[in-house]
Amino acid sequence: MNRRGAALIICYMIIAALSILAAAFLLRSVSERAVAGKYFDSTQALWLAEAGVNKAIAQLRGYFNNVASIPATSLGPGEYSATIIANGDNRTVAASGFIPLASAVKVRRDIEVTAIKRIPLGFYDNSIYSAGAVSIESNCVVNGDVLSGGAVTGPVNGSVAQSDSTLHNNGLPSLSFDQLQQMSAAQGWYNPTTHVTTYPTASFWFEAPSESNPTGTPNVVFVYDDFTLVGGNQVVKGFIVVGGDAIYDAEIGGNASIDGCLYTRGNIWLHGGGGNVINVDGGLWSGGTTTMTGNEQINFDPPGHGVEYMNSIRALGINADVQVISWREMQSAY
Repeated sequence: MNRRGAALIICYMIIAALSILAAAFLLRSVSERAVAGKYFDSTQALWLAEAGVNKAIAQLRGYFNNVASIPATSLGPGEYSATIIANGDNRTVAASGFIPLASAVKVRRDIEVTAIKRIPLGFYDNSIYSAGAVSIESNCVVNGDVLSGGAVTGPVNGSVAQSDSTLHNNGLPSLSFDQLQQMSAAQGWYNPTTHVTTYPTASFWFEAPSESNPTGTPNVVFVYDDFTLVGGNQVVKGFIVVGGDAIYDAEIGGNASIDGCLYTRGNIWLHGGGGNVINVDGGLWSGGTTTMTGNEQINFDPPGHGVEYMNSIRALGINADVQVISWREMQSAY
């Protein structure tokens, strides 16, 4: 009997231990499911807040002075809302996402962004205007001023403004790509249906300067992809806009060159070249870095035609697009 009693006690102890373990696993499972559910709701609330930001930015793109609030709007599993505040040339958007409703909130996420819409002074006055660093090898030539949001290394025959805090923080000003697409399509260089670009090689001018049009009208060449011009003594002439809303890079190499100005929100890389090749007669705008390796020249100042070309581009009356220059999530309990 003693042995049987001991065995029974041991069985009860094992059952109790297993019950405790089972209860612990059950509680952990319930807890993890609750955490996962909360994370899922939190993620949805964040995307709803992003939807509020997008709705506000779309409103500002329609009219930058329209600072009317975005009311609570149902979307999927919850709601979003946003307020817009004018701070001089900036617009501050504060957007919130709610699960399930703003009036009966279970989870809330808040985002604040700052947006601008302007083309700054000096935008048309530089041989290189680069949001990132500019690297120029010693055997390259830059005739003109350089403005950069990063460091500038290498020889420049002009003034150098580097680590510009505004350009570093805000990036390359965003042009109205819809407007530029339409200009390029009207001139016959870009097909908006097929995204095929034809490159002008005869002249920078779509309409040369005249008494009735003193600045002239440049060829506006819209490129819906990376821009690559390498070798074969190729020359492209005009105002080349790369990528639009997407960020694409530009490469010019070998004996290829541009007679005009190049704008891209990505990086620009010039390499190769030989003899007295002028790789760019005009100027460059880069949203990333600008790198010159090999034997290239950029001639904004004479013998280049940068001032003349830039004045004709300025006269196009290109609008700036709304661009977000800062994003942060506000502290919120959820």
